[in-house]
Amino acid sequence: MVINFEIHLDSRSFFQYFIGIFHLNSTNQRKAMTSKFMSDLGNFAKNIVPGYTKAEELFDNFVREKTESVAGSIVYCNLGLTGQLMVEHTGIYVGNGQIVELQGSGKIALVNRKEFLKGRSLDSFSIWVACYGNSNKAIGDELIAQRAKAEVGNTRNYHLLKNNCHRFTSGCITGNFNNDDTLFIKLRNTIRSKWGDHTWRVWR
Repeated sequence: MVINFEIHLDSRSFFQYFIGIFHLNSTNQRKAMTSKFMSDLGNFAKNIVPGYTKAEELFDNFVREKTESVAGSIVYCNLGLTGQLMVEHTGIYVGNGQIVELQGSGKIALVNRKEFLKGRSLDSFSIWVACYGNSNKAIGDELIAQRAKAEVGNTRNYHLLKNNCHRFTSGCITGNFNNDDTLFIKLRNTIRSKWGDHTWRVWR
C-alpha cells in the first residue's frame, strides 16, 4: 500500500506534453507518449474529481471487456483516499484463486480475492489486472508467480513509502527486490519497460 503522488498535471505539464509529442520523430514514440499522457490524465482525474474513481470502476465493470488472470499476473485494487490522494494496493496472482501480497505488518501472505480486498476504506469491489496493449489478454509469467510463491511466509521491514507492496510486486517481476518502485507510477513504468504499453482490466 502506498500513497500515489502522481498529481503533477498542471497547465505547464499539458503544454510540455503536447510540445514533446510534436517533436518526436517516430509514430511509435508519439503513441507511447500519448498513452502515458492519457494514463497520467486519468490518474489526475481520479485524485481530484469527486466520484471519478467510483464512476471509472462502474464503467470498467459494466462497459469495458473484463479479463481473467493467469499465473504471474500483476493485480491491484483501490484501497481508499488519504486526504485527497488515492491509495492503491498491488500483488501477484499465482493461480488457483490465490494472490501473493505484502501486508502492512510486513508479512508476505497468500490470500484469496476477497481477502485481497478486505479492510479497504474505499467501497471498492474490483481487482484490476495488467493486460497487453489495449486488449483484455492478461500479462502473466510463470517465473513471476514462482518468485512470489517463494516469498510466502517471509517478512519484510515494511515502510509505507520506502518498502511497500509496489516494491515487492516489482521485485517479483524483475527478480530485484531492492528496486526503487515504491510508487504505483514507478511500478507501471517497470511493466511498460518489460511489456510495452498496457492497460488495466477488471478481473472477471
